[in-house]
Amino acid sequence: IEERAMDSNAQEQERGITIYSKNTAITYKGNKINIVDTPGHAAFSKIRERGANLTDVSVLVVAADDGFMPQTDEALKFAQRAQGTLVVAINKMDAKGADPEKVKTQMQERSIPSEDWGGEVVTVPISALKGDGVDDLLDMILLQAELMELKANPEAVTGGVIVEARQEVGRGPTATVIVQKGTLKIGDAIHCGSVYCKVKAMIDDQGQQVKQAPPSTPVNILGWSGVPDSGGIVARSKNEREARREAEEIGRASC
Repeated sequence: IEERAMDSNAQEQERGITIYSKNTAITYKGNKINIVDTPGHAAFSKIRERGANLTDVSVLVVAADDGFMPQTDEALKFAQRAQGTLVVAINKMDAKGADPEKVKTQMQERSIPSEDWGGEVVTVPISALKGDGVDDLLDMILLQAELMELKANPEAVTGGVIVEARQEVGRGPTATVIVQKGTLKIGDAIHCGSVYCKVKAMIDDQGQQVKQAPPSTPVNILGWSGVPDSGGIVARSKNEREARREAEEIGRASC
């Protein structure tokens, strides 16, 4: 279902539906925040689970008028399983029938009480439509990152993770990678599972070609020998020959 849905991105985007992981890097108060937005539709359970595993801070978005839905409970389960930090954003505060207290009651029932109800879960009311409360949410994300002491060394050996991968017409195999440590550069040799890559081009979340990607940067990478697995770990090799050898060894071991 997910693969068929990927072919209809344009149609679904016109309807305002997220059907794949959107990866965006923003700078807020001098800090870079890498946002992985996953779809809420029931058909995309695997994408939501992968998103929870990728992030350090999981933001569970709950509509103030609807409250917890089945997909919300599923996303909560994935976030708890990933053992990251949880923040709840109560969205649609501008909607008719918005009831944040109902949402907090539902949180209490799920053993994730809000801070203002004596619990430990940071809860922020927002309106994505009007932009209200978004800065407060970003402040809370930065606070959690500070408490978790999230840091990355741009000089370390490059490593990252595949968010999504696909076969593109005219480009061949491509993969969106979040660089988690080190700095990835054009010409670097990397491998992921049984495929390898000499980085031919990198395109950032704004569609611009870049020559290097430091930590917490999402880039779409061209030059793969095949389509890597989403969620796979990316590692740098000394050169393309070494990357191919390592990928072939992993491929043989998995057969």
